[in-house]
Amino acid sequence: MTEKRWKHCCWALAFLAIAALLIALLSCVLRPVRTSYGAVWKPYLAEPDNSLDYLWMGSSYAYCDLNPAVLYDACGLTGYVVAGPELTLSQSYWYLREALKTQTPAAVYLEATSLFFEKYQNYSQINVGYLPAGFNKLGAVFTAAEPELRSGLLCDLIFYHGRWKELTASEVWKALSPPETDVYKGYTCVEGSDGTRGETPYIRTLNEEAVYMENLEWLDKMARLCEEKGIAFTAVLHPTWSRIPAETREKLADDLSERQISFLDWTEAEDSMGIVPDAHYYDAGHLNREGAEVFSRWVGRFLTGEEGLTPRTQTTENTWNWQQAAAFWAQ
Repeated sequence: MTEKRWKHCCWALAFLAIAALLIALLSCVLRPVRTSYGAVWKPYLAEPDNSLDYLWMGSSYAYCDLNPAVLYDACGLTGYVVAGPELTLSQSYWYLREALKTQTPAAVYLEATSLFFEKYQNYSQINVGYLPAGFNKLGAVFTAAEPELRSGLLCDLIFYHGRWKELTASEVWKALSPPETDVYKGYTCVEGSDGTRGETPYIRTLNEEAVYMENLEWLDKMARLCEEKGIAFTAVLHPTWSRIPAETREKLADDLSERQISFLDWTEAEDSMGIVPDAHYYDAGHLNREGAEVFSRWVGRFLTGEEGLTPRTQTTENTWNWQQAAAFWAQ
């Protein structure tokens, strides 16, 4: 190759590198900063490595119900809600892989209503798009998201290029600032009631058996991943007014038992937990702030009692951070 051609190749490569960096920077700036309602990876990655005792995973049934700061106040365990809106089982698998890159929890709990979700739900752009760049995001793009969304999921600029007109300086700063921990730990607070719960429990309409069986395979992959890493894995159904039929829950218990996956069915456990439907449900599916506090304190006692989890040693700084988070919710 002549010297002239070599220089041309170098300039071309430099141009491509600069263009890629600019696209990545613009994508980061124009994509809305996410701090609630799931897919909150930035504050998760700010948690000190290997500092969490448990992970709580799933959809909005997870991030509206469990408040890790309240649970910490009850029993001293540190944890995080790694969830997303209508997060499917295939997306949960990639979330788990990503979460375990920086944490070694003793236990992982999956709120398992997503076993009865469709293959694709309504929030793939959010759930997959906000995964940190890397192999796990690529895996989610090509196995857990609609094909028509893949180009935008690989380049956020395709989805968000039109936001430049509404972008503010504070949004730019939030997008480019280093990750910081927050007092939510993946939890999303909803207040009061939206008035739609109804007087009697609502029985869910389920999808086809084939969808359930495919989801069950993804659940099995999550369990096997945890087993490889020496992490206890449990599928759980939260107390809810929007209920999976009892016979279906019995079948689910049998299916998970065959796969040697632990299963906890708390669907109708309101009384033993102290949950009062009229006071503690936001709607038919989710607990409000007061309900999440009751549930989280009960779960904390359950984890340290029946499950035998013990808090790991924390640095002085991280202990202070968790105490501040607990104090925030106590107020």
